[in-house]
Amino acid sequence: MKTIETFDITQKARIYHTIAQLTSSFSSIMRYCEDLEQAGVLTTKYRRLYQAFTMEIQAQLNSDILEHMDSIEMDDWNRSGRVRDQREKYLRSEGEKPAGRKKAPHKEEKPSPRKRTTPGAK
Repeated sequence: MKTIETFDITQKARIYHTIAQLTSSFSSIMRYCEDLEQAGVLTTKYRRLYQAFTMEIQAQLNSDILEHMDSIEMDDWNRSGRVRDQREKYLRSEGEKPAGRKKAPHKEEKPSPRKRTTPGAK
């Protein structure tokens, strides 16, 4: 599996879509076992056994996949939360400035290129 840093939204969407397809496939296996029982080629005992095996494999796959995805989602949540925190801090600092005209810097004093005056500016 790929490291947490290499996942993006498209990869995550593909994984969740694949999980949904797997779930649908396991559901089909369950129905097919019922169909085979109705056709008389599986006894009730074996239909239940194979369905239980199917459910066990599905649960194990989901558990393994979702455990891995949980760490990816938590990393994304933390990273996004830091961005939101920075934005809220910026908005709070803007609200604390006195209303009115901004003081222009002295001619020999240039604003630092690292200071951003607008979100997303470089």
